[in-house]
Amino acid sequence: MKYFSPAKLNLFLKIWGERPDNFHELITLYQAIDLGDFLSLENSTEDCLFCNISELASSRNLIWKSLSIFRRETQIIQPVKWRLHKQIPIGSGLGGGSSNAATALYALNEYFETHLPLITLQHWAEEIGSDVPFFFSSGCALGKGRGEKLVSYCQPNPKHKYVIYLNSKGVSTPEAYKKLLPTDFSKRKNKQTFYGENDLEKSVFRFRKDLRNKKLMLERIWSPYHSYVLMSGSGATLFVCYPEQLEEDDQIATDIRIRIKQTQGVPVNCLYRQNLWYIKPFLTCKNKQLKNFVQQK
Repeated sequence: MKYFSPAKLNLFLKIWGERPDNFHELITLYQAIDLGDFLSLENSTEDCLFCNISELASSRNLIWKSLSIFRRETQIIQPVKWRLHKQIPIGSGLGGGSSNAATALYALNEYFETHLPLITLQHWAEEIGSDVPFFFSSGCALGKGRGEKLVSYCQPNPKHKYVIYLNSKGVSTPEAYKKLLPTDFSKRKNKQTFYGENDLEKSVFRFRKDLRNKKLMLERIWSPYHSYVLMSGSGATLFVCYPEQLEEDDQIATDIRIRIKQTQGVPVNCLYRQNLWYIKPFLTCKNKQLKNFVQQK
């Protein structure tokens, strides 16, 4: 069985400060999208992982952590063979590694017919990484704490569209957080949302001037369309959000398509069907630039 492993966007990310456990207290709005990887597993005589990006077929891959936790909790020790086809760029801020870990837990539960409730898998996911629990959500959720405490977001806004801009050079998440200054932290505000705000931009743009300049360029290009440009997570992906209703005007819709093509953007769709994305693989983006990113790795 082949499982789809979706990427995510952070529609906003606010950081309140450091925690005693060396993580950061934050709030973010996650959104699953239809760009993703594919993961499959089967019985084997020994554990192994094959991947189209060789550096990800190592013992550091979070898929192994998922397998370790599953075995610890279920006592099932049958060796397995994993096949991972990556399309989410490494260090992109799209949660590829976290998604793969969550998909691995889901796949193991299905493959070995352990019938564990999804809330149990989500709880195990907290041990793997801050973003991993999100991939057992409804597809749109607020993340609090270090990002692992989820609150379902019941009012996803389908009236906006998203275009992502990939970068061949990724950003290290630990480095992004390490370079945060105390002045970068937000003061808590009684706001309903923080759309268009990502406090990690302050840190990342200090050592990635190319991303800062690209955001400024995209803001100029997209300014006529009531849009905002934001970095997802710790980068290096930038994305544009614009009102879907603009496309009701044929001329504007044509202009938007031209801008997307000229700027080499990748249009993506939001996913809201809880966990069904694993067992009903989506046709992912066939954008030529995306294929180039995969081939470069």
